[in-house]
Amino acid sequence: MKNKMTKFAVAIIAVLGWFACDNENDNVENEMLNDLPLVEVTTDGYTNVLTSNLKTVLASETTSPLSGEEEGLLLMREEELLAHDVYSLFGDLYALKIFSNITSSEATHAQAMLDLLNLFGLEDPATGVAGTYTNETLQSLYTELTEKGKVSVEEALQVGAYIEEVDIKDLEDLMGETENEEILLVYDNLQRGSRNHLRAFVKVLKSYDIVYVPSVLTQEDFDAIITSDIEKGNGSRNSYRYQHGNRGN
Repeated sequence: MKNKMTKFAVAIIAVLGWFACDNENDNVENEMLNDLPLVEVTTDGYTNVLTSNLKTVLASETTSPLSGEEEGLLLMREEELLAHDVYSLFGDLYALKIFSNITSSEATHAQAMLDLLNLFGLEDPATGVAGTYTNETLQSLYTELTEKGKVSVEEALQVGAYIEEVDIKDLEDLMGETENEEILLVYDNLQRGSRNHLRAFVKVLKSYDIVYVPSVLTQEDFDAIITSDIEKGNGSRNSYRYQHGNRGN
């Protein structure tokens, strides 16, 4: 009987040890995912979303977005496409690397938004045609901004700064309307990119002896961005939680 009890106890300990080891492996894997970098930032501030890493990090199962969240997701998908299309057009008109470089960055931002839409099973509003949008307000904005930017390279650069202002403000508003951690994680990194791109446009404008005056952000918020360094953090889930606390679910 004693031998049977001993064997039983050993078996129980082995099973418990297996579960503990399995849980430990899961914890290590989760930490590795949480530390996976989601953005890369060049010395000039061009900020690319690492979309393959983002797909890995985003939860495989999540709740459906609320109506307000859904509207925001659709808006930001096309807003990032608008930025890409405007900069692409200006890149063809003017031989400035800022337009071509940020065009490439905006492509990754638009893809990040598409990844979110796919995560929630939402239909992509993108038309697939550059300069054409489902959102009528963005359609009008594209026409207005491209016509302005065609006037001169200086006007085009100011249009670029304005677009980044709009992105920063819209993302800030949308982040205040959701507690979904997946949405907040993506929005936070897109906003980081917009702040870096705003810094880049303002810097180039300065080389043309133009002092950019914000029209969307408050002067205080604008100054806080422009006078601070390029944000080069890796944008991981852990870095987001460290900066913002458990703001998500």
